[in-house]
Amino acid sequence: MNEQKVQLLDQNTANQIAAGEVVEKPASVVKELVENSLDAGADNIEVTIFGGGTEYIRVVDNGSGMSEENAKLAVLRHATSKIRAAEDLLHLNTLGFRGEALPSIASVSNFQLLTRPVTEEFATSIKIEGGDQAECIATGGHTGTTIIVENLFFNVPARRKFLRTVQTESRYISELITKLALSRPDVRFKLISNDKEVLSTPGNGDLVETIKALYGKNVSEELLTVDFADSEVKVRGFIGKPTLLKGTRQWQTLLVNGRIITNRMIAKAIDHAYQSQIPKSGFPFAVLNINVDTESIDVNVHPQKSEIKFSDDSTVYKAMYKALTDALTRPMSAKPQDMTLLDDSELQVFKPAETAAEAAEIPAVLPESSENKPVEAKTQVLPASGSNTGAIKTEPAPEYKAQQQSVWKEPEYTYRPPKTEPVYTISETRDVFDKQDNIASNIIDFTDTDSGVDTIWPLGQVDRTFIVAQSEDSLFLIDQHAAHERILYDKLVAAHNDIPAQQMLIPLYIDVTSQDVNLIEEHREEFLRLGVDIEAAGEAMLRVSSLPADIKADDAEDFVREITQMLAELRTIDPSDLRQNILHMTACKAAIKAGEVLNMRQMRQLIIDLCNTEHPFTCPHGRPCMVEINSAELYKMFKRT
Repeated sequence: MNEQKVQLLDQNTANQIAAGEVVEKPASVVKELVENSLDAGADNIEVTIFGGGTEYIRVVDNGSGMSEENAKLAVLRHATSKIRAAEDLLHLNTLGFRGEALPSIASVSNFQLLTRPVTEEFATSIKIEGGDQAECIATGGHTGTTIIVENLFFNVPARRKFLRTVQTESRYISELITKLALSRPDVRFKLISNDKEVLSTPGNGDLVETIKALYGKNVSEELLTVDFADSEVKVRGFIGKPTLLKGTRQWQTLLVNGRIITNRMIAKAIDHAYQSQIPKSGFPFAVLNINVDTESIDVNVHPQKSEIKFSDDSTVYKAMYKALTDALTRPMSAKPQDMTLLDDSELQVFKPAETAAEAAEIPAVLPESSENKPVEAKTQVLPASGSNTGAIKTEPAPEYKAQQQSVWKEPEYTYRPPKTEPVYTISETRDVFDKQDNIASNIIDFTDTDSGVDTIWPLGQVDRTFIVAQSEDSLFLIDQHAAHERILYDKLVAAHNDIPAQQMLIPLYIDVTSQDVNLIEEHREEFLRLGVDIEAAGEAMLRVSSLPADIKADDAEDFVREITQMLAELRTIDPSDLRQNILHMTACKAAIKAGEVLNMRQMRQLIIDLCNTEHPFTCPHGRPCMVEINSAELYKMFKRT
């Protein structure tokens, strides 16, 4: 075989090879040109496209512009004003630095550059067609730079063939300009596609106003402020409340020292911070700028500079996680004020009367107003424990040890709704509370960063599933199961590895597959730390000796089967993920269920405990457990605004 001759490639061929790395699609062209505009100090940038950017791209800025000499050098490979030596790569403060963008773009398009610095009387115009010799003339023009790119990839048909549809390429450009605008709220951006304005930002330096212009008022009103700083890392920006979700990460804008990047470690920190607040299929909104020492990052690891490497990933991860968890817990810092919390054992408020005569002697506590007196019902009335009417038939119940009683579980009773129920005013509702248990000060301080301190009072229960409550200016709808699940989950998380377990009097034996047995045996130590004692009792059988204290015996088998199913579905089993999943299942199984009747005192205690959790608006699975409707929204619903 004959030896092939080695030869130097001509300049145009080298540029086209470089274009294969730098210019992947029309959005890549827009990115390089807009970043050059930002580096030139522009505060007004307008992008116009036709045909998804394949036919026409124009970027106009009011930056510093270039002299004729600099303009001629700018279209040559590796000519840049950003760095002077290799050492400068360690101290980059600009978005561009390689000097490859303009010659690479010009080699695969019909390219035109028009630029004028404020000190020059005339502008410089340079035209390049497919990398051929540049034509340079002096002409009139505004201060700043205008670049026009037409017929992208006209001389590289193989690359053009792999482009997406016009609509898709246009969307890529729109998403890019959105992120660039979020990275620089002090710059006014405008995107025009096929003669229609797609987006426009105010450029007044207010990030919230920029978010509002790009995503709308509904998103801008659901933001949480992130502001964290330590000796090495600063994290600032905004994240969305857990209810603000989309199906992709596209609306997560991550910046490092002002540069748009993608980074798996940072994305994972966001996921972990929201872990017990959102569904697995949802992604929260985020615009976050991480500031670190320029020497601690390497931005020269990707052709399009979209990825970076940190010298210390763990430090950045910890800072991100702390910043986000602080922001997520800040909106709700509720705590009891002058309040006597009940012991778990005392929350068994439906205590049966010893005799029917005893029960009959205790009247129901109702306001004395004659308008609110219900029709007398011939039913036994419970002791004044928080229920405003007594239509519950009671029978003696077996004694329970206090430590074995669930906070919300009650002995079985036959429930019959009263024939008529009184309707109370707000003041009368509070009178009922005062008379029922002499704990008038047992109210909830509900602190919101925007609205100050409110007091939440339960009003009643709907369909034995939802609690209706009120503050001075808001209505609250609470899912009792999801709320109690959040309460129990937070208690379990706070317990770390000291989760209380209950030994089963008779071990439970469960038939499973041999694969399930192997998976359980592999992670037995982790299960023991979580209060779950499961071990093999044969090739296809498990023996359960203890479970978390809140799991009822009737739910034990379902609980274990859910564990085996979870292990089978997980591709890789991380100990922290396993712990989270077990705690989720424990809280879910132990929580009160939909369809269970709660009296007023129980509802109030549930609200107190919920407002004292870190994330009272979502359950551990990410579903909402409390919805607030403020007075402005109520007025709007009834068209009174």
